[in-house]
Amino acid sequence: MTNGRILYCGESTGFAGGIERFAYKTALCLRQNGWQVDWCGQQAGRSESLFRNGFDKVQTVEEVLEGDTFYDLAVLHKIPSLPVLKRLRERFGEKLVFLAHDHDLYCPRSYYYTPFGRTNCHRACSPLRCWLCSRLISPRRWGGLRQNYMALLRELRGHHAAVLSAFMKHNLLLNGFREERIHSLPPVIEVPESINRAGESKVLRILYLGQLIRGKGVDLMLQALRLVSRPWQATIVGDGNDKPMLETLAVALGIADRIQFTGWLDDPESCFTDCDVVVFPSRWQEPFGLSGAEALAHGVPVVAFDTGGVREWLDDGHGGFVVPEKDLQAMADKLDTLASDSALRREMGENGRRLIRERFAPECFLTAINRLAEAVNSPEDKR
Repeated sequence: MTNGRILYCGESTGFAGGIERFAYKTALCLRQNGWQVDWCGQQAGRSESLFRNGFDKVQTVEEVLEGDTFYDLAVLHKIPSLPVLKRLRERFGEKLVFLAHDHDLYCPRSYYYTPFGRTNCHRACSPLRCWLCSRLISPRRWGGLRQNYMALLRELRGHHAAVLSAFMKHNLLLNGFREERIHSLPPVIEVPESINRAGESKVLRILYLGQLIRGKGVDLMLQALRLVSRPWQATIVGDGNDKPMLETLAVALGIADRIQFTGWLDDPESCFTDCDVVVFPSRWQEPFGLSGAEALAHGVPVVAFDTGGVREWLDDGHGGFVVPEKDLQAMADKLDTLASDSALRREMGENGRRLIRERFAPECFLTAINRLAEAVNSPEDKR
């Protein structure tokens, strides 16, 4: 199969995080190569008009369920309620593929770390243990917990599934998915032909790009920055519930005068021009880590905590440094290393660009999506 029609089912019709960026960029890639790609969303998101331009058609869930448009593949980017999931399954059968972007399926709190101490979990979902863990928060927040999570897990175990990293494949296998029904689906990461970089600076220019929520670990980054001995300045691009806390923390650590919070930007990639290193400080186990890989594509080395799928795109000592999770001193030491060696920064930047070209070129995604479409449409799979 070289082309056809695909439906993407998600939550936000607009940009909210990595899920929507993945959907938007892969939709553009597919459409440039002869596919038709529609989007099915449940709520509005940022830059909605730009997002809509990435798709042939944008619909609501009900419009999809009541319609009769033929699709070769329907990709579920975000888990809906159990009743909606079952209706989608009735509508598309084997062609409904679950793409595991996060930990919602096997963690009722979604974060896949403990409420106290935020220690990352590596266990399979267990009805009793996970129920008890999810209740170790204020009762006022119980309403936000994922409901019927075991029923959702049982339902989706029978589906084909796709993953962005070997880490997420391991998690699905741990939770009862069949290996032959798990498919690799790498993101599309474009490597610019040329890069317009700002000139050398006397201070290390550090960039964080992402949501400002607890799982992203920006508070850990701020604590690590206080330990950096070389001169530096940092730009934090993004928005989220943690922004007031992070601004207060920067003041308390005595580093607020060296940090700029830009808020949400429609073109965050433009920030790569004026930085020397990107910090990827996630405390939760990133299913992939798209913003870090995009930094490498723009020739910017990355210093990241060793969580989740980070090693899928970052080879330690090659395109940057991977340090033990939550090791603030190790992160600070690697930033000092990069601050003192501009030649190393350039070398790692070029290494990162080569790696991204090899692993995440559009051709890699197109090959994978063709294999997936053929798998769900094969006669052997209809038994």
